[in-house]
Amino acid sequence: MGRQFSWTYRIEHPAEFPYVCNLCKPANRRFQKLLSKESHDKMTSRHGRVSVQRRIQRSNINKTIDSLLPDENYKLERNAVIKRIGHILKNNVPLEYQPAEVITAGSTGKGTAIKGSSDVDFVFLLPKGTYNTISRMLVDHTQILDDIKGTLRASGYTVTGRSARALQLKVTCNEPGSGRTHYIDVDILPAANLEKYTRPEIFQQMRDCPVAEQKFFTPSLTKTQRGFVKSETPAQLKRLIQYVKHWKTSMIKVKSPPSSYSFELLAIYLWQQDGKPQTFKIENGLRRVMEQLADYQSIKVEFFEYYNHNMHQRHIGPHIIDPVNPFSNVLDVSNSDWSAVALNARNYLKQAEMRNATSRFCDL
Repeated sequence: MGRQFSWTYRIEHPAEFPYVCNLCKPANRRFQKLLSKESHDKMTSRHGRVSVQRRIQRSNINKTIDSLLPDENYKLERNAVIKRIGHILKNNVPLEYQPAEVITAGSTGKGTAIKGSSDVDFVFLLPKGTYNTISRMLVDHTQILDDIKGTLRASGYTVTGRSARALQLKVTCNEPGSGRTHYIDVDILPAANLEKYTRPEIFQQMRDCPVAEQKFFTPSLTKTQRGFVKSETPAQLKRLIQYVKHWKTSMIKVKSPPSSYSFELLAIYLWQQDGKPQTFKIENGLRRVMEQLADYQSIKVEFFEYYNHNMHQRHIGPHIIDPVNPFSNVLDVSNSDWSAVALNARNYLKQAEMRNATSRFCDL
């Protein structure tokens, strides 16, 4: 009995034929039922030695990703740390700064954390009755950071760093039952409470305020930022982001590496440009990202989900603009070593699995 639908028809109607054999050439074959694909896979003579080798390489990448995913022991200890620090911030700080809410963000909050390299941002949303503008928060900002630092010290935590916006600490976690130890990088960011303003009003405030104050709006919009990443990352894209973050952590040994957030936004943007496929071959997405990292000078990324083109700024040089802050370029070449990223990306593209991949988020 012949096929009811041609291979060309199936490729043109992926929703009807969701199950794909990525090995068949010249075109990938699609199947309506999983059982049909499994029967096809048993006919290994279709695939040949080179295709089988490609399957092994692909499974190795996916095995690496699987090994990066936080297991239950890891999650238990990480969540316990989050709960302890969150409780301290909610209840032990001076009354005048007692937060309206403590929001968990960073890779942990967005669901893109990898084992052994988690970061947690605690956004300390200040009382809205007092701190409902950036300028008002900045009057007390230094004192707020000092008092949070004292509160953490009294609870047994040592602050290891301090920036203009945040306190940093590194927390040691001992995974129950495994004997393994890992560290969680924690940032604590006080944020003005802007809940009474509409989004257009907030963007207008950004435009009108001094340049030095614009970066302080981002923590106040953490929920929106976190929601953007979570809504724009289907399971396969999240796995790709986790692999790229692992690559960055393990391969790029420089004093000032770019933020993981910049990598997340770049991957999301490229995925959007290729039509937002819910499934794609991981090597294809990886090659697409690596090629852009290798040519970082040409990166020009901006999102308009939350503000319109009237808020567009003229950005000179490479840029990745935060979707919640049109004045924030997270591809900051002045403070991060993107040339090292480019060199490592070019080297990675020489690997066999990259040479055999397609530079597009697709199943083919």
